[in-house]
Amino acid sequence: MRIGFKTSQTNVDWPTLLATWELGDTLEVFDSAWIFDHFVALGEGGGGSHEAFVLAGALAARTRRLQFGHLVLGNTYRHPALVAKMGATLDHLAPGRFVLGLGAGWHEEEHEMYGLELPPIGERISMMESAVRVIQAMWRQPQGVSLEAPPYRLANAVCDPPPITPGGPPIWLGTQGLKRGLRITAELADGWNHTGKPESFVEKRDALLRHCEAVGRNPDEIEISAQGFLRDDDYDALLETASGFARQGAHHLILLMPAAEGPDGLQRLADRVAVPLRERFG
Repeated sequence: MRIGFKTSQTNVDWPTLLATWELGDTLEVFDSAWIFDHFVALGEGGGGSHEAFVLAGALAARTRRLQFGHLVLGNTYRHPALVAKMGATLDHLAPGRFVLGLGAGWHEEEHEMYGLELPPIGERISMMESAVRVIQAMWRQPQGVSLEAPPYRLANAVCDPPPITPGGPPIWLGTQGLKRGLRITAELADGWNHTGKPESFVEKRDALLRHCEAVGRNPDEIEISAQGFLRDDDYDALLETASGFARQGAHHLILLMPAAEGPDGLQRLADRVAVPLRERFG
């Protein structure tokens, strides 16, 4: 069992966020740390949000041990060739620690705010699949790759310097669709992140396993992770939610906390949730 924490970077200053991650890097109960990919705070009240790739680079340079990444990057925000280049650079900053999490994109207000196109969901899923193919091709053929992966097109695209990790960092998908999304995960991805309600986890896990069987993929090659949210400081509820995910087959438990709670909040999360999880599941 692996355990991580996630500090969605809204309504928090850089010194607080940095101190939180630096503490997390010393707490061996945590294997990983994560941020999200939004330009504004979600939900009522709004607020500021630090840009995800710049922030990841800064945090990568100030930590030494934690696996880290985004859960997940919105594919509609950046061309996948650019993502491949940025991901390769992060792999140099923190060799072997970066995970590229990718989703189809969804937040309508954010797209409208920044003038970004948000196609219908079916088209976005196709774009996500094409993006994975673009990124993997650039990482695996860094001296130049030409590829038609509509709507993307590469013409001898170079990824130099290439990633340090052979073949590039692992790619996790955050897609939740029982049919196409999880099939794409079974075909192409190294991991899958569940973000829905706890009661939907088993159905989606089973669908992913069926897709693996259908495409001839060993399901052990796909790391299954699940996120649990700390709500109203109810650490006991988060512990039970995460324990349920573990009992149902999650390999990696990711615990979300408000980033503004800082190092003290992370220490509470470790003491009241992560340590009991480690004692229960190893």
